[in-house]
Amino acid sequence: MRNSIKSLRKVSTLLASTALLMATTAVLPAEAANKAGGSCTKVNAKAKIGGDQYICTKNPTVKNAKLTWVWVECINADKMWKESAARLTTLKAQAATAQTKIDTLKAEMPADEEQAKAYDAKAAAAQVKKDDAVAKAAANAAKVQQWGATTTAGKAYQKNVDLWNSNARTYELAVKNFQRAAKALRDKAKEVADEQRRLDLANQTIAASQVQLGSTADNRKQACQPGL
Repeated sequence: MRNSIKSLRKVSTLLASTALLMATTAVLPAEAANKAGGSCTKVNAKAKIGGDQYICTKNPTVKNAKLTWVWVECINADKMWKESAARLTTLKAQAATAQTKIDTLKAEMPADEEQAKAYDAKAAAAQVKKDDAVAKAAANAAKVQQWGATTTAGKAYQKNVDLWNSNARTYELAVKNFQRAAKALRDKAKEVADEQRRLDLANQTIAASQVQLGSTADNRKQACQPGL
């Protein structure tokens, strides 16, 4: 009877040990799979470790990285860093384009000023012709009054009035066109100043973006520490 009790005790102890071993064996793989920075096999699989969310992916800060459990904040920080870097690249490209435009405008300004002066001269010459046409129209109008509008001479003088008035309007239009052309050429100086102000603002934005990029790089480095 005593031997039977001992045998039962041995069997119970063996069963308990086996159950404990099985339980331990079942837990260990799960713990290994869910270890921060530990290896994993399913891309984009998610797990909660230590109260934080993790994802099965390659750590963006590790060269030749393999699939591991990466803190989700690392992925977010990496996204922000890439967005900041892309934005900075775009801003620098825009600033370079603006600088090229300014340089081109500045190079053209001396020749433009010479052309503007030529238009000034043409406008002045056209103004002289307009004034002359207006004077001649007035003189012929006086003749119309002298001879009478219904007389043959008066009608001839009226035709001259109409002709000189038409010429005066043509010269007046020429004056305005030459003045407008000269102004357009000289407006490039204002355009250069406006472009320079915009470029200065762009450079300020670039400086701020560089600071932001450095900040996001630090956050990325901290959040993506292997095993964090």
